[in-house]
Amino acid sequence: MVDMKKGLIITIDGPSGAGKSTVAKILAVRLGYRYIDTGAMYRGVAYAAMRYKMLMPEEPDFDVFLKNLRIDFDFKDKTKVFLDGEDISEEIRMPEVSMIASRLSQNKKVRDFLTRKQREIGKEGRVILEGRDTGSVVFPHADIKFYLDAKNHERAKRRFLDPSEKGIPSDIDKVREEMEIRDREDSKRDIAPLTIPQGAIYIDTTGLDIDGVVEKIMGYIRQKI
Repeated sequence: MVDMKKGLIITIDGPSGAGKSTVAKILAVRLGYRYIDTGAMYRGVAYAAMRYKMLMPEEPDFDVFLKNLRIDFDFKDKTKVFLDGEDISEEIRMPEVSMIASRLSQNKKVRDFLTRKQREIGKEGRVILEGRDTGSVVFPHADIKFYLDAKNHERAKRRFLDPSEKGIPSDIDKVREEMEIRDREDSKRDIAPLTIPQGAIYIDTTGLDIDGVVEKIMGYIRQKI
C-alpha cells in the first residue's frame, strides 16, 4: 500500500501526440496532485539557450550558462516558465524551440541539470510527471509508471490540432514528418532514450477518447491506493 500522507509518484512517458499532457493534467486535477510538464522544462532551457546564443553544449562557457541560468517553473493551475523573472510560457511553444529542445535533450549536462530539478520537485510525492524519460531515468522507482502510445497518423493529427502548439506547419504531412524525425532521434540517443520504462503499463490510445484513457489509467491507480 502507498503512504497516503506522502501520496504517489506517477510517471507518464511516450512520444508526442500520444495524449500524455492532456491525460496528465486531468489526472492531476482528479487526484489533487501537481502536474509536472518536463517537456516545458527542456523547452525553457532551449529558449534560454537561443536568447543567450549558447547553443553549443560542448563549449566551456555552456557550464557557466547552466550554473547562472535563472529559470523557474510554476506547476500549479497552469504550467508557467520564467526566465530572469520574465514569463516565457508562450514563447517556448514555438516549433524552433521544440527542435532545439530535442537536440539539447541529448546532452548530458542539460539532462543532469533538469533531472535534478525534476527529482527535487517530485520527491515528496503527490505528483504526476509527464515526459519521455520520467519513468526510466528521473523516477525509475515511481509508484506507478505508464507509457502512452498511438499510431503515427493519429499522433500527427492530434499535434496538428493542438492549440498549445504555436506556429506548427499547416501541412499535416509535414507535422507527421517532423514528429517521426524527433521520435527517431529521441529513441536512438545515447543518453536517456525514449523507451518503455521497466514495469510501465503500456496503453495504446489509438481510437480512444481522453475520458476513456483517463478512466483506464484511474483503474490502475485505484489499485495502488
